[in-house]
Amino acid sequence: MLDKKEKAVMLYLCEVCSPKRSYLISASTLAEELSKKFLLSIAEIDEIMMSLSKDNYIDVVISDGKKGYFYCVMLKNKGVMFKKDLQKQKKELILLLVRTLSITVLSFVVGLILRTIFA
Repeated sequence: MLDKKEKAVMLYLCEVCSPKRSYLISASTLAEELSKKFLLSIAEIDEIMMSLSKDNYIDVVISDGKKGYFYCVMLKNKGVMFKKDLQKQKKELILLLVRTLSITVLSFVVGLILRTIFA
């Protein structure tokens, strides 16, 4: 299960990489885009990218050039399906909550009916 920072990075990578499945992105650009939600250092981004690579979401190649620190990111099948999986999890959670709420209301109504019958 991914934490909040990893989810944010994966959502950004899915947005950027979706047309090509692979993308060259600088670490500073990634940190800048995610700075709206999280304050990430280059070391944290490295750690997150390695973690996502180990979890089989992306293939990543890290290069350090004259113009800065770059990642060549290629989404794997699990990475491509990430957004759909998130939507599926939200849908399942909503269905679980609705089902629980409806069972609670039904049991309350049955309790009231039984109370009126046997009172």
